[in-house]
Parts: sequence; structure tokens; C-alpha cells
Amino acid sequence: MPLFSRSPGQVAFTPGGRELVVTTKSANTVEVFPMTRDGRPARRAVVNDSAGAVPFAITFDKAGRMLVAEAKESTVSTYKVRVDGTLEVVQKSLPNGQSTPCRLERAGDFFYGGNTGNSTVTGYRTNRQGSLALTNDVGVAAPPSVKSQGVIDLAATKDEKFLYAQNATSGTVDGFRVGRNGSLTKVGTTTGLPPFAESGMEGIAAV
Repeated sequence: MPLFSRSPGQVAFTPGGRELVVTTKSANTVEVFPMTRDGRPARRAVVNDSAGAVPFAITFDKAGRMLVAEAKESTVSTYKVRVDGTLEVVQKSLPNGQSTPCRLERAGDFFYGGNTGNSTVTGYRTNRQGSLALTNDVGVAAPPSVKSQGVIDLAATKDEKFLYAQNATSGTVDGFRVGRNGSLTKVGTTTGLPPFAESGMEGIAAV
């Protein structure tokens, strides 16, 4: 297996399913594979330089624009994915003041980043032009707690009213209600799950 720093950050299809996007942490690239008619990715990717260092997590807004979290400086950039696989930067590297954002998740009109380095969740919103902003001045929609260490993945329910954060170091999952202004209110914590160091548990899904 490749070193963690050299492995892809995330693999995701664009909303239309016509492109497969891969972030490469060590190469600082966002690579786009056009999909062929038989459902296979093209043999060669269109390689785009990342707007920020160590591109990691990927998500998309309702207009199909792509948001990418960048782990080195705790930033998020926004792109348009062109039909030829090249990327147009809509907004470059918005900092959140936190540490090591490894996951992004959309819930309605808001986006949430899981900051593994300091166990916080940052809230974001975009306008119609795709400009990105924090939901509050401090960049923290959900602060850490003793039972919420090592945020490693996020998942939103289908109705986009609740967000769940997997805390790998603590072996817990926090549940939050998504407010109309993007705020998060904790509704409970599930405990007793195997910590990351013991099982390698990484990744959750919500329905």
C-alpha cells in the first residue's frame, strides 16, 4: 500500500456522472478522468494543479461546482469542472483557521469540513456565483469535546437536516441538527465504537 501522504485524498464523480475526479495529496493535483460511453474512465487523466496545497476532500454544490479541502493550510477552494476536464478556479483557498480538514459534506445550502487536526467542524456557505464564506467568524460550527476527538468523516442525512461526525480517536459519532443559518446543535453522541488505532475504522454513511 502507498504511504498515506502519497495516496489519493478522495475519488468522486461529478454530479452529472461524466467525469471522475481524484485528488492527489503529495502531487498537489486534481485529476479529472472523462468517462467513456461504456462506463469506463479514460486511460489518461486531465491533470490540474491544485489551487491550494495537499488537496484532499471533495464535494459539490447544487450548481455542480466542486469544493476541495486543502489539508496543508486548512483551506477550501471552489472550481468549475469544464467539459474538457480542465478546472476553472472560482475561489482560491479560503482559510478556516483550523487544522487539517480531511472531509467535506454538503447539507442543503451549507457545507461542513471535518478538521482532523483539532477535532472541530467548520461551516461554509456559497452564494449564487459560487463565492465561499464561513458561517461564523471563528470558523467553528461544532467545537471539540472529550468524546469528539479526531474528526475523520462526515455524513448528512438524505433530508439534509442532520449531520454526523465520526470521531476516530474517541471511537464515537456525534449527531447534529443543521440550523437555518448553518449552525450545528448537538443532538447526541454514540459511544463504544472501536477507536481508529485498534480497528482502522474510517468512514460513515447516513440515510
